[in-house]
Amino acid sequence: MEKAFIKKISDILFRNSKTELEIYRKAYYRCLQASRKTVFYTEFQVSDTFDGRFDMLCLIVSIFMQKLSQEPNKTREFSQLLFDTMFKDIDETLREMGAGDLGVGKRVKIMSESFMGRLTKYSKSLENNNALLLADALSRNLYREDGRVNEDSKITRFVLKFYKKMSNLDMNYVTSEEFDINLLIVACLSEVTNSN
Repeated sequence: MEKAFIKKISDILFRNSKTELEIYRKAYYRCLQASRKTVFYTEFQVSDTFDGRFDMLCLIVSIFMQKLSQEPNKTREFSQLLFDTMFKDIDETLREMGAGDLGVGKRVKIMSESFMGRLTKYSKSLENNNALLLADALSRNLYREDGRVNEDSKITRFVLKFYKKMSNLDMNYVTSEEFDINLLIVACLSEVTNSN
């Protein structure tokens, strides 16, 4: 399963110009790559399961979409295409894992509704720079355990830093092929893990 994932990512990110993907699809697969960083499942102790990886992906895509929402007239289509690509990929992944046709549609609908709820909660806490609200949202949605995260937890500090850096980026750059969210996340992780 992991080899298939790595092949899918490399095929997408390293195609020649004749088969180049649309920018929003590359943006999604870079978010997916970022969500698989080992540090999240070791040092940050996110559950290394299908659900845990989905939760991590939701967090990263939520912050990306929160940035896109700063200029909605310019980015509405990009944001919708990013969302659609994410759930098309989840649908395909569930089918590859052997889920039946009837079950997949229902599960993807539940997961997409769950994502929208998380996006709302994360956005509210980040827009208000409320570390307490963010910690509560991370406890419930990333760790699925009330009280697991506090205002000074490593994951809270990482998310606040990541959001702040994303917020300060130029929108044309964020929606361009040049933007690689992985590099930004690596920089934020380095600052958080080296500050202890």
